[in-house]
Amino acid sequence: MLKLSKLDAAKGQLETAICLWFSSGEPVSIHTLAAAAHQILHDLGKSKGTPTTLRGLPMVRPEYKKYVRKLVSSYENFFKHADSDAADTLIFNPAATEIFIFDAVRVYVALTRQSTPILFTFTTWFLIRNPSLLIMKEQHREKLIQTLKNMEKDVTQMPKAAFFSFVLPLCTSALQD
Repeated sequence: MLKLSKLDAAKGQLETAICLWFSSGEPVSIHTLAAAAHQILHDLGKSKGTPTTLRGLPMVRPEYKKYVRKLVSSYENFFKHADSDAADTLIFNPAATEIFIFDAVRVYVALTRQSTPILFTFTTWFLIRNPSLLIMKEQHREKLIQTLKNMEKDVTQMPKAAFFSFVLPLCTSALQD
């Protein structure tokens, strides 16, 4: 028997999704885990004034929110239900999963005021690889990249699995200090 809070469940789903993602696991399973964690964190964050960006849609006009929510949830609904669309097919872009994971990590950290090595490793990867998606001061991104380049290996160009293997212990150490 396990006694789990909603945060415990979301953290477990999110960390598992991230580990599978870094090891290029099965994309539908990764997205389903990430979306489940994302929904829990959105619900918890909403009650504390920190909803997820993808579900809270703070920058979307009210008249378009229903439409955008349907788009955001289309993959997870397709992967979970077959009651009204059993014969349908879907073109799935696994890159969407990265954004769900990043948004979920952001809310988890905001709610708990802490990170984990796995969450921190993913965030580092995401910030390095997706500079055009985020509003981030270029000097902060450059400082992060320079710090990583000053290590014994240039992690900025590593494949996902190699990055995870190399950076996870560094993030573990950094969070313990």
